[in-house]
Amino acid sequence: MGAIGRVNVGIVGAAGRGGAFRAGFEANGARIHAVCDINEDALDECAEKLGAQEKYADYATMIERSELDAVVIGSPMQFHVPQSRMAVQEGIHVLCEVPAGVNVEECRELVIACNESGAVYMMAENYAYMRANVMVRELCRRGLFGTLYYAEGEYLHELKELNEITTWRRKWQTGVEGVTYGTHSLGPILQWMAGDRVVRVCCEGSGYHYKDPRGDNYHQDSNVMLCKMRSGGLVKIRLDMISERPHAMANYQLQGTDGCYESSRGGQTESAKVWLRSLSSEPMWFGLDAVEEYLPETWRNPPEVALRAGHGGSDYFEVLDFVNAVRGLAPCPIGIHEAMDMTLPGLVSQQSILQGGGWLPVPDSRQWPEEPSKPQLRMVWPERLLDSPPVPRLPDGYELRQYTAADERDYLDLMDKAGFVGWDHERVERQRRSVIPGGFFLIEHRPSHRPVATAMAQHVPDELHPQGGVLGWVAGDPAHKGKGLGLAVCAAVVARLLSGGYRHIYLRTDDLRLAAIKTYLKLGFEPFLFCEGMAERWQKVCETLGWPLSLDASR
Repeated sequence: MGAIGRVNVGIVGAAGRGGAFRAGFEANGARIHAVCDINEDALDECAEKLGAQEKYADYATMIERSELDAVVIGSPMQFHVPQSRMAVQEGIHVLCEVPAGVNVEECRELVIACNESGAVYMMAENYAYMRANVMVRELCRRGLFGTLYYAEGEYLHELKELNEITTWRRKWQTGVEGVTYGTHSLGPILQWMAGDRVVRVCCEGSGYHYKDPRGDNYHQDSNVMLCKMRSGGLVKIRLDMISERPHAMANYQLQGTDGCYESSRGGQTESAKVWLRSLSSEPMWFGLDAVEEYLPETWRNPPEVALRAGHGGSDYFEVLDFVNAVRGLAPCPIGIHEAMDMTLPGLVSQQSILQGGGWLPVPDSRQWPEEPSKPQLRMVWPERLLDSPPVPRLPDGYELRQYTAADERDYLDLMDKAGFVGWDHERVERQRRSVIPGGFFLIEHRPSHRPVATAMAQHVPDELHPQGGVLGWVAGDPAHKGKGLGLAVCAAVVARLLSGGYRHIYLRTDDLRLAAIKTYLKLGFEPFLFCEGMAERWQKVCETLGWPLSLDASR
């Protein structure tokens, strides 16, 4: 990409996080040309504060009308992918807040869009630019830690009060199980372990100990994700945005064959410390001042404007790298694939924690553009069981019933807890159109009067199943797992389809949904082979589950 002169920047979410970037851009020869925020009352103040000439309440309108070279995506995290895609598809460069996306499927779409566009995409992981983290990165680059094989990162930031002000956080940061918001911890570590990536993860939580003002549980308080690296090393990431405790948002540890590092955990007497074999043949701690000579020049004498830019100066240096990448003066340090390396492990951890903490593979985004999209796995109800409808069996305290319109809010909460993102009123109504009468099941927890499991009996014929009935949208509240509720609600759907005369009953699922697949297998469903490669995929699934392999179903 050729160098360009003045860089016109638009900021979406300008009334919130996006408003912190003016000093960084102006100091690096760019200017904020347009601001965008759905809070129209704040736009005049935003434009004046950021020096913008144009104001928009609609992002698509800004992208269409404004003369922009680049945009900063400072909006809530569920908008990161759609807004980033819209920009790069128009050839507009993107600096996007973390994480890159909220589910694996949309991340794949973003990667493909970026590869087709040629515009610069950079994820604004500013913790990678903090002074201490930059110093450790330089020590690693010089090989002073030896071979790296273990690291830890922790982000402990209680957000319950802020949830009620910025309500999107309640859903996306403290409402989804797993380590979704883990890039501040994993990002710097991946830069230290340059060239490495996470190949599989497992995740577990500490349980539920706090409720929001409406009496609903947040996600589990402390979530811990273990990351197995391609090199064989191990990384532990802990996320806690709920527990009542002092903040400690930048905790790190690093271990190599020739040294180790521990960051400050806060407090009056704590400070970061390092041991390197080059400093002492005997292991002993040194302060970071002992390795001050290795700090890059940009951080050793930062300009005054850098220190005013936010996050201790890291916002300034990430903007500097972004502007240089846009101008073609340097490669982008946290481009689309680095952003995926930092984001995808946390998204896969959502499935691991819902499946009892099992290890799951993390996709490599570099392979996505070359990979043909895989069809979902399918399972069928065998002919030998067509006259043997399963019987739902519920533990005490639970009741099987039908969905009503009054359940919508609780149903949407349940789908979020189960890891199905993006559900709203329109999507519920769209799915209900294919539900057969008496086929939208809920299991209610009697003491709380809340639905905790659900599934649909749907009429969805297709080429493979011209008269097919579908077991669809099975979901359960993780707080009630281990009680057989998924098995019960699936049994209810199959029994309803059989009583409705369906002789071809099937379901669709994904390779990673191992806990759900095990439920279907227990109930009696069998794998359905309908295209090349399906047998190998099922073999891998069954081996992981320790389930006897039966691949006879081919109708």
